[in-house]
Amino acid sequence: MWTRDAPLAAEHRRLRRAGFTLLELVIVILIFGTLSMASWPSVARIVTHSRVNQAARVVGHDLVVAGSAAARQRRPVRLALDAGNQSLTVSDRVTGTTLWQRSLGRDSEYGLDSVTFSATPIDLLPNGFTSSALTVTVWARDYSRRVILSRAGWVRVP
Repeated sequence: MWTRDAPLAAEHRRLRRAGFTLLELVIVILIFGTLSMASWPSVARIVTHSRVNQAARVVGHDLVVAGSAAARQRRPVRLALDAGNQSLTVSDRVTGTTLWQRSLGRDSEYGLDSVTFSATPIDLLPNGFTSSALTVTVWARDYSRRVILSRAGWVRVP
């Protein structure tokens, strides 16, 4: 039997089958959530390594720039780690004027757990030499990098 409403009923059934059910959406969300939680430790480790590597490169660059500042000003420049081991301070050794300070602790963009100097303070002389060799170690979680400043003024980030 043919009625005028038969095409409308067929169209209604077709439209009703076109979408996803709530159960299908919940299953997809659960699978996505499980995969995200499984990959979280790897992502966190990669982010930590990236922050530490970037901080090591920045410290290395700061050491090179401090040596250049000593040569340019023809006066010794002093490198020191602050008391809380959270920032690197570069100052004029003669006047004590702070040239710049680099924050490296938890409140900085690097979010490091600690920064250590093998010796502090270190003087960079205008001729390029230093008062002693320096190793700066930057840490976050279980990952660390070292920046080495030799007595001859060479900077390495191994």
